[in-house]
Amino acid sequence: MQRTFAKLIIFFALAASFALPAGAQTAQELFELGMRSYKNADYASAAKYFEDAARGGYGAAAYHNAGNAYAKMQKPGLAILNYERARYINPRSPETIANISAVSKAAGVPESPRGFADSFFGELSNAEWIIAASCGFWAMLAFAVMPIFLRRKKAAFKAAAILGAAIMCLGISGSIYWSRMRNTAISVSPDALLKLSPAQNAPAIATFAEGKRAIIKDRKGAYLLLSAPDKKTGWVDIESAKPVR
Repeated sequence: MQRTFAKLIIFFALAASFALPAGAQTAQELFELGMRSYKNADYASAAKYFEDAARGGYGAAAYHNAGNAYAKMQKPGLAILNYERARYINPRSPETIANISAVSKAAGVPESPRGFADSFFGELSNAEWIIAASCGFWAMLAFAVMPIFLRRKKAAFKAAAILGAAIMCLGISGSIYWSRMRNTAISVSPDALLKLSPAQNAPAIATFAEGKRAIIKDRKGAYLLLSAPDKKTGWVDIESAKPVR
């Protein structure tokens, strides 16, 4: 039995080693390489390492640092894009929020005014609101059926079920709020153009300033149909404007 168990451990260890490509680096290693490159003022390499680390699961800190690296390179569009990706994961970081404002102001890109919804729903991330909605749902369900099994009708159970339903509704509302961020694209090119159709030779409708935000209305191939805050709508290639999520 012990030999069989040991063989299984060896088998899975070998399988895991072959599953990773040779020379593959962990998110932690990529993040440390990014930090080293940033300290050496190699901002281009630092940005790439941080973005790879973020995609590997390192999270908000890697996106934030990628934003710092792009800001150092005077690339406000890519800086804002990465800051917004960091804010999507960790909306309570004062450094990320401050950097979004600073880079936007320096690039001459107006920020959307923050209202009550931004202040309230922006306190938790999309993932946290989904957890809240799930917990609220199960609490509502549990307290709604509990009197049936206990054969008791208590006001406390009803109140707890209502509270669970309220938490669920808040969680759903928070997730809907963050869906706006998932459907946002940011211009990362200084010469981005909104076009009449999703084609390279299509006539341009308007310029799309670097760092500017727009809502994604549709996608077709390598193009996004965007609606800008100034009500102008047009197609832009995916290399000139990138989705936040």
